[in-house]
Amino acid sequence: MSERQGQVVLAERRRRGGAVQQQRGTWVHLCNGLDPRRDGGMVPSILGMTGALSRLRPGVRIVTPTASRLDGIALPAGLALEGPETDLAVAVRAAEVVHLHGLWQVQTRRGARVARAARVPYVITAHGMAEPWALRHKYWKKRIYLALVEARNLRRASCLHALSRPEISHLRAIAPWTPVGFIPNGVDLGFAEDLPARSVLEAECPELRGKFVLLFFARLHLKKGLDLLAEALGRIAPGRPDLHVLLAGKDDGSWSPFRDRMEQLGLGRRLTYLGHVAGERARQVWAAADAFVLPSYSEGFSMAILEALACRLPCLITTACHFPELAAAGGAVVVPPDAGAVTGGLRELLERTPRERAELGRRGRRLVEQDYTWDRQAERLAAVYRWLSGGGTPPEAVVP
Repeated sequence: MSERQGQVVLAERRRRGGAVQQQRGTWVHLCNGLDPRRDGGMVPSILGMTGALSRLRPGVRIVTPTASRLDGIALPAGLALEGPETDLAVAVRAAEVVHLHGLWQVQTRRGARVARAARVPYVITAHGMAEPWALRHKYWKKRIYLALVEARNLRRASCLHALSRPEISHLRAIAPWTPVGFIPNGVDLGFAEDLPARSVLEAECPELRGKFVLLFFARLHLKKGLDLLAEALGRIAPGRPDLHVLLAGKDDGSWSPFRDRMEQLGLGRRLTYLGHVAGERARQVWAAADAFVLPSYSEGFSMAILEALACRLPCLITTACHFPELAAAGGAVVVPPDAGAVTGGLRELLERTPRERAELGRRGRRLVEQDYTWDRQAERLAAVYRWLSGGGTPPEAVVP
């Protein structure tokens, strides 16, 4: 199929779907059961966006085929979260637009099939699962599933939702003629206000007192680059006796290798690991940090980075976090995902004066205030929904 033919097919699909939409009125989001221990940043990403959408328009629903466990995360007011007892097919058929979250899972497979049959426009957010690094993980299983199921879901979607600019090309590599909307994650700035005193966490973890606390806040997964962090710390920490590493997040297989490597480097006593945290406990963790690090090999668009910026923390991230706007704003130290670069970036961050690090934090906070609040991103996504259901000129979020 040529590009022109693909565009004609998609336009006709939206036109026919729009006629059916006149009797529908809800925006339905389908995702696997929300569990921050298992799903990490996807959960605040989905809740943040749907919560902001529900402030724009009542009746936004999240429907999941498995039970959710929010574990201290508050459900936004006005948002309906419905578990496995809800009939997914009925919810899809009643929707004006269906938004599917994630790949390789039942809600995308079933939801896309029902939406196509009912002529309901549907959007897919891959949440970084179409990244080249992610596709190489369990390569053969994903390649077979992509050929049999997922490529069709992506190619016949009404629109794909990219969280970062590189993700646009990753999605188009699979579905070249499907429209793509570029709408990054956002953040609720309110959670970062009036943070508890640092002494609250220090009372529980006295080893943090008087130290420069470097915070890693994410799932402890292979792709998050803890191996790179260990090598960087091995080169830098011996000369910085005040440096202490605080880790928060569910262990997804990388805690033991990281701990063992740090012990080999003689730095085992320079670690504090809290496991999964949420709610007020997470605010205590952010309040205790002097800087944030995420040396990731692959990201969709990290919620943790946005939260660190909201807390005015100086940050060290990699180019694989796909946030060039942050580097352009001078709001973080951004380096390639390799041991030498992470070492150099960490050294640069630590050698800056407190005033210079505070300026990094101020610039990062200013960036999220201007462009990365949930309300701003929800307005852009709502415009895409209205275009899919009503037609007309594509909104500015849809990439040419």
